[in-house]
Amino acid sequence: MKNITLQQRGVLTLPKRVRDALNLSEGSTFNVEQENGSIILRPVTAFDAQLAADIKQGLEDIKKGRGIRFGSIEELHKKIDIHGN
Repeated sequence: MKNITLQQRGVLTLPKRVRDALNLSEGSTFNVEQENGSIILRPVTAFDAQLAADIKQGLEDIKKGRGIRFGSIEELHKKIDIHGN
């Protein structure tokens, strides 16, 4: 366990190893609870953040030539066999 210091205006700096382990970055959002004399921080995974990460990964896949070409949603479903047929 590492001690951290409460700074001006209530700012805390989380250790890098914690940020990395939880994939946190500037702008990450948390739920804050007080329980039995303790402070509990729980990262909030916003749908928008996940969507942005998915789009970023999709663009990287396209740049690397990994993708599926399709002309309609039905054609896409057939190509990825979404219904297990």
